[in-house]
Amino acid sequence: MEYILFAFLALFASAGNTIFNRLGANHASALTNATVKSFFIVIACFLIALVLGHVPTLYNLSGEDWLWIGIVGALTAIDWFFYFLAIKRTNLETFTNFVASGTLFLSNSLFMIFMFMSVTNGGKPLNITLYSIGLLCFIGTIMFVIFNKKMNKSAKSMWITFAAVSTIAYAFLLLIVKLKLSHIPSDVISFHQMLICFVSMAVASLCTRNLKELGHIRFIDHVYIFIGAVFNALLTIFRYTALSYANSVPAIVNVIVGLDFIIVSFATVLFFKAHNKVQLTIAVSLVFVGMILNLLAGLI
Repeated sequence: MEYILFAFLALFASAGNTIFNRLGANHASALTNATVKSFFIVIACFLIALVLGHVPTLYNLSGEDWLWIGIVGALTAIDWFFYFLAIKRTNLETFTNFVASGTLFLSNSLFMIFMFMSVTNGGKPLNITLYSIGLLCFIGTIMFVIFNKKMNKSAKSMWITFAAVSTIAYAFLLLIVKLKLSHIPSDVISFHQMLICFVSMAVASLCTRNLKELGHIRFIDHVYIFIGAVFNALLTIFRYTALSYANSVPAIVNVIVGLDFIIVSFATVLFFKAHNKVQLTIAVSLVFVGMILNLLAGLI
């Protein structure tokens, strides 16, 4: 099962992306960082396509391919825009709990609807049960975050709405990549997807005058953002490659890549100052159990 290898490569790329995102996002707004990063990702994807010999393929696509890639690019822009709106309105631990569990729940639910036999390993009753209980664990984490009484209600409803839009966009993006674009090289998809995202972020930055902040970003932060962008490009390419295999189980790919969230969260609990270690531990544990159950449902 070669797709599992690419899923683990995506996991390692995700870890690098997370580390350098945090290092390089200290001296500008989230929107400015997103604009700069998406620009660097476009460059990284083009260079990868050049190395792989896929540059001639960049524009050798059918009308239907262009349609779906355009939708994926638009969904990416929506995902990023609302992601950064949400993350500014709550602490990182709470936000990542909601987004990670929400993405796993919605994307794995969509894959269960459209690829039922694949994600439940032939529709076996035991596998359906394991998969369904796993989805309930993700719902439990979402409810745990939403009904946290320590959060201000008005502020909470705002960031949760933004985060939900981001999560929905990303979940449908993964579904489209698996069902409609698996025949296209992943670096080609990623290049156009991120190009659309960059243009959208740049326009948003111009409208909000955020591009003035470019002068406040230190050279070393540009380096961190660029390295993070390379990891992000590799994450996207490896993930899409894993999904492109005809025998790949998308829920398993989601679980493997999602391990980055588990690792980072437990590291935050053990070694760093989390805002609420008890809440984070409960939420992460629920997500982890759900991931294991979804993994087993596709394997046994």
